[in-house]
Amino acid sequence: MSATPPAPTSGPAGGDLVAELTGVRGLLLDVDDTIVDTRAAMVAAGSVALGVLWPERAEQHRAMAQHYYDDPQRWFRRYASGEVAFDAMRTGRIEEVAAAFGAAVPEAALQRYAVAYDPAFRAAQRLFDDVPELLMAARRAGLPVGLLTNSALAPTTLKLEALDLVDAFDAVVTTDTLGFGKPDPRVYREACRLLGVAPEHVVCIGDSLEWDVLGARSAGLRAVWLDRPAPAGGAAGGAADVARDADAAAAGVVSVHDLDAVTDVLARVDLGL
Repeated sequence: MSATPPAPTSGPAGGDLVAELTGVRGLLLDVDDTIVDTRAAMVAAGSVALGVLWPERAEQHRAMAQHYYDDPQRWFRRYASGEVAFDAMRTGRIEEVAAAFGAAVPEAALQRYAVAYDPAFRAAQRLFDDVPELLMAARRAGLPVGLLTNSALAPTTLKLEALDLVDAFDAVVTTDTLGFGKPDPRVYREACRLLGVAPEHVVCIGDSLEWDVLGARSAGLRAVWLDRPAPAGGAAGGAADVARDADAAAAGVVSVHDLDAVTDVLARVDLGL
């Protein structure tokens, strides 16, 4: 290893990625929109499933699926907190789509949606290109890698099976593990316990500033915010994004635009193992 320390690497929030990763002994990764392109998969599968519920609205299926993903009524957040069950969350989002588009909810909507959605969602799974190299770098460095997701066990398993990643992680913590998800401090600590690493030596990486970074920090972990660029044709740079970026900067958050930045630092710094 060179005696010259690597230059600091950081994103727009201005934190030092090298400092955040030096001495780390475990990685904890979010799943959705961090290692897998869940936005694209949900919109693709949702277009199919909502098409089953409202076949006469073919020109609106993609917009309906995007509305379901955007979740303006924050059903997913309520599910992650343990307030509602998974099926209730899905039902609420279907009903909210119906209200937004002036459609009647058909009979047995939840069951019909699930039957159409699940196989389409499996087929639409895509691993981000920067994930395999990160996993290999972690293995070379001797770091255990876990997943911490606010999704349930069944859809998480579906994603991992579709991508042949079932055995790729040392721990997987979902909302089914403790009955709730991020940002409750207990889920981060449970993930660290399963990894066998103290929280102060684990870095949590994910796309949610609130759940993957600020929540992880509050539980005693290190954290890196994965601020991926907006997908082609997606909205970016709105007032909410500006406010989020300001919050990240004020908190001194370490951020990157892709996982390659983390992989590069893991290959260059002394982890102290």
